Amino acid sequence: MKLKLLIGLCAAMCLILAVGCGDDVDVAETQRSNIERYLTSSHTPRLINVKEVENSLVPNPPFYELIDFSVYRYIATYYDADRKLKPAIKQGDEVTLTFTAYVFTGSAPSLSSVYLSNDQSVINALREAGLNADYWDVEPLTIKIGETNIIKGVTTSLIGCREGDSVEAYMTLDAAYEDDVVGVVPKESSVAWFYTIDSVNSAAL
Repeated sequence: MKLKLLIGLCAAMCLILAVGCGDDVDVAETQRSNIERYLTSSHTPRLINVKEVENSLVPNPPFYELIDFSVYRYIATYYDADRKLKPAIKQGDEVTLTFTAYVFTGSAPSLSSVYLSNDQSVINALREAGLNADYWDVEPLTIKIGETNIIKGVTTSLIGCREGDSVEAYMTLDAAYEDDVVGVVPKESSVAWFYTIDSVNSAAL
């Protein structure tokens, strides 16, 4: 009897884990669809998948990249003339960012969806809208790639970017906060980080 009970409990736990995992996959898939729909339709400028760039009839078409099946990255400065002369980010580098983080709901991020920022202009706009952002730090955010404790999607989106880049990174829940509720960010949220890379301190080879 005890053996049957143990087997039954194990089977139930496996079922619960499978259902939970399946729910996360469904949420992530829905978020991917929402992000892609936004980037290719109502985003300004309208973006194409990086895989389509080679066949585009438009010179220097703006595009997005999907990284690790969870982060969509758009580099607004990608075609800047001197961009390739600047250092590219790799593991171990230390970077500083000016950023604004949003809860992404499928449309253009707005002030009402900001949950964190160190951008003085954004903070000023929030104050003008009557929101309290006095406790936010306006100092540049410093990240050491591979060491700083920050959501996975931010680090993932930084690799390969260059100093001076302006970047938009849209993340599904598995690259953000997963099932956690963090501050005003609801459980299983998709988020977007808009940032400028102020500096790159390259790690010694």
